[in-house]
Amino acid sequence: MAAPPFVAARVTLEMKTLLRALAEREQITESALVRQLLEVMLRSAGGEGFPKLDASVKISRDARLSVRLASEDRILLCERAAARGMPSATYVSVLVRSHLRNLSPLP
Repeated sequence: MAAPPFVAARVTLEMKTLLRALAEREQITESALVRQLLEVMLRSAGGEGFPKLDASVKISRDARLSVRLASEDRILLCERAAARGMPSATYVSVLVRSHLRNLSPLP
């Protein structure tokens, strides 16, 4: 799977500070905030002669899943994954896949 296109820009220290503060307030990353700002601007410019963004072009976020674990469960997860020589995220992925597809559980 190819990485999505990348946009970079240089800003003043003041702009960077404001961006960081707003991202923290919204509880998102600075990158996610910049992406949202760009999308708003590009959608609003769509009525002024620019092509509109197609909603069907948006990349699905279903491929990534975040799970919050209690600290005790996280410790157990890390121990079991390490015992199998796997990163904890891979171990969870294998467990979920085996459950969803009715595969034999991990030995």
